[in-house]
Amino acid sequence: MATKNPSKSISPPVKKVAAKKTKPAPVQTYGMPQEVSDWIERANSIINSLRNQVAELKQENADLKSYRKFAEHRILKSEQE
Repeated sequence: MATKNPSKSISPPVKKVAAKKTKPAPVQTYGMPQEVSDWIERANSIINSLRNQVAELKQENADLKSYRKFAEHRILKSEQE
């Protein structure tokens, strides 16, 4: 019977290879005339302006409703006296 050599039974250290980082697929862009780009930019500006205006009007409406409630209560309270 042959004896096993302990140095041969141990496997050599294995180097771990880092996974390659894959680049995301490039987003396809389309060229557009400057007029179209300006129109889109202007439309986005108008939309943002209108959103801000709506938010301000909603806040003003809420303030007026709360003041109306306060004024009604105050007027009705003074009529009972």
